[in-house]
Amino acid sequence: MRTEKKKHWKVTPRFYILMGILLAVILVVLALFLLGDRDQSEGNQLPEAPDASQTGDPGDADDTADPGDSQDPGDSQDPGDSQDPGDSQDPAESEDPNETTRPQAPASTDVRTKDDGNLFVLVNKQYAVSRDYYPTDMVDIDGSLSTNQNLKVKREAYDAYLSMLADAKKEGLNFAICSAYRSYALQESLYNNSLAANGKEYTEKMFAYPGQSEHHTGYAIDVTSASMNWGLSQNYTDYPDGAWITEHCSEYGFIIRYPKGKEDITGYMYEPWHIRYVGVDAAKEITRQGITLEEYLDVA
Repeated sequence: MRTEKKKHWKVTPRFYILMGILLAVILVVLALFLLGDRDQSEGNQLPEAPDASQTGDPGDADDTADPGDSQDPGDSQDPGDSQDPGDSQDPAESEDPNETTRPQAPASTDVRTKDDGNLFVLVNKQYAVSRDYYPTDMVDIDGSLSTNQNLKVKREAYDAYLSMLADAKKEGLNFAICSAYRSYALQESLYNNSLAANGKEYTEKMFAYPGQSEHHTGYAIDVTSASMNWGLSQNYTDYPDGAWITEHCSEYGFIIRYPKGKEDITGYMYEPWHIRYVGVDAAKEITRQGITLEEYLDVA
């Protein structure tokens, strides 16, 4: 009987070559999968929370909330402290509008480091305060009388404001504080946020450099009302409450700090909502003469 021999599988060099190629492909695919998974997990991580001292939304003045609504004071914009558009840099000479580095203010004639209680402390483009300046005798503003919470102001200015508000209410008028004291850090945050969002040219027109805002003194108050939709507008005097403030604020020691037609002296546009406490006698004299605080102090 004839028996058949069993066939044996013969391993050729080509087999080893094919297996090597297949193994290499598997290893490459596995490596790509692992790298992609790592990148995805890293991309899902939350960004680091920003430093609270650098946050703050300059916002829109017309978005100011009704009195009593709780907002962080850093969320309010004051187009007040807006610099005279004539002082803005020529766009052709401007640096990158998206630059967000800390602003370098022009050299000031005087930089005040401490509040000595002077009622006529002057803060503008020539007279500034340092980063650690803080007014004395500060008090909290009643949240029901403001559109932003946690605001502060000088005690003497606040008492005068309450008296003015009480008399206005007797005549059927009402208004609220939307901005008062601002720290150097808050002004810096507002300035830098606008710089990042709107560019350098716009920001230099609308915001004071940190240290050069009158709100640092604790004597400045921005007033708003329903007639301005709880925002800020240059036509404020077209409404009864705005007209009343302009006519009567000096009787309580306040002046319209940035009057119309005085932009070349104050360096800021007309702001009928921005009042500054200087005491009754000085306020009446400044208003009677139709002059600015700079002119009254003979530093214009």
